[in-house]
Amino acid sequence: MGAAALGAAVTLPLALGAYGAPEVDGGGGGGNPKPAPTAPHAGAESWGANSVGQLGIGIASQLDRPTPVTVHIPDGVRAVDGGLGHGLALLTNGTVKSWGLNAEGELGQGFTSAADPFGNVPEPGSVAGLSGVKAIAAGYRHSLALLTNGTVVAWGDNDRGQLGDGTTEDRNRPVPVTGLTGVKAVAAGQSFSLALLANGTVKAWGDNNAGELGNGTTSDQPQPTPVDVVGLTGRKVTAIDSGSVHSLALLANGTVVGWGSNEFGQLGTGVQTPFESTPVDATVLAGVKVRAVAAGDGYSLALLRRGTVKGWGVNASGELGDGTFVSPRLQAVDTVGLTGVTAIAAGKNFETPAGQSLAISGNSVFAWGNNLSGEVGDGTQTNRNTPVAVRSGLAKPHSIAAAVNFSLAS
Repeated sequence: MGAAALGAAVTLPLALGAYGAPEVDGGGGGGNPKPAPTAPHAGAESWGANSVGQLGIGIASQLDRPTPVTVHIPDGVRAVDGGLGHGLALLTNGTVKSWGLNAEGELGQGFTSAADPFGNVPEPGSVAGLSGVKAIAAGYRHSLALLTNGTVVAWGDNDRGQLGDGTTEDRNRPVPVTGLTGVKAVAAGQSFSLALLANGTVKAWGDNNAGELGNGTTSDQPQPTPVDVVGLTGRKVTAIDSGSVHSLALLANGTVVGWGSNEFGQLGTGVQTPFESTPVDATVLAGVKVRAVAAGDGYSLALLRRGTVKGWGVNASGELGDGTFVSPRLQAVDTVGLTGVTAIAAGKNFETPAGQSLAISGNSVFAWGNNLSGEVGDGTQTNRNTPVAVRSGLAKPHSIAAAVNFSLAS
């Protein structure tokens, strides 16, 4: 849920081609359908749950899609992300498309309901008045956009102050986050948000019940304006990602720190604690150098500089890809069979800590973990504890997002 928000991604050159590919109905019920082959294409794909139109294919349906379908947006997609029930796509022209659940204005299209009585908008539309966007992040029911001028705007649910505009009022169109300049990356958790500044420091705002803000406190009161994540002085941060209620930061020296919930050992300290309200070292990664991080629902992933992946925390659905369902994993384990990885993403589940994990290796997308809604994209609805190839038709994937029970790639 993030630019890395529900995943961290390394951007590769875009592959531009003809619009889309024929929609494939993967079916449901945990079968093993054989979709018609599609020619390699650009644009974006989605798979998994579609009950509120979160796949962006023009319809909302209880029919899960365990193989990728083409999102109804044009080619030239720079990045994708997804939340509880909505999807976002940053286009190469700097505008943003959104679709899916819109009960709290999380689509930013200027309204909070549509013809659908639940506010679902299954056909992608433009976020109102938004251009010059550099990066996007999706929380559960809110969204962020980093602009090319280094400022941030936000929209959607705001009951915990996660929009950072000094209020707790929901917004159905983008509003500026108070006092932020010089931002280089954003991330969105369940009900909180993060911004990485060009000077290597991190700001946070929103919910802080489990220390999500990393400022040394916890509180049941909303924090509607950005505050400093403490303890990072002299430790330059180069990347961030947020899970449901914890966050990770990659430091310039290739090490990782985390804060927030640690109920399943997802901060990488080797022990379980309720939470950590200030950043702590991910000691489970001692001796390795990290290139990217991804925070999911109770678990974490690290992409090492050598192109392999490690994970720790919740693993009951195979989220760590180590060939087991042993959970939690308090020490980092290797995700088996993956090499040459350039991007990773960690997902979430609405009911219990779980998620699907994604990776790009070469020109293929791989997935593992929770698959009850088909979010692994291999044509089944069986949890996978080792990586499997997503049945994608993308010519050259460069962005991935693991949302709540659905996935996106472009």
